[in-house]
Amino acid sequence: MSLPKPGDTVKVTLLNRETIEGVVEWVDGNGFWVKGAQRSRWVPLEALTVPHTAHELEGKQEQAAE
Repeated sequence: MSLPKPGDTVKVTLLNRETIEGVVEWVDGNGFWVKGAQRSRWVPLEALTVPHTAHELEGKQEQAAE
């Protein structure tokens, strides 16, 4: 996967199973800042490179970001 660029809309599932969705504000050498509707967050680049699997949460399956 290519790295996001400022202005890109992204949806990333972190290792703690938290999903961050929003617009990339800026990118640095270690991560990127995502400005979401409900919450903004710095996301490490490793969240994009670590292989994720689908998680079973509350009886429904969520697909991790790739």
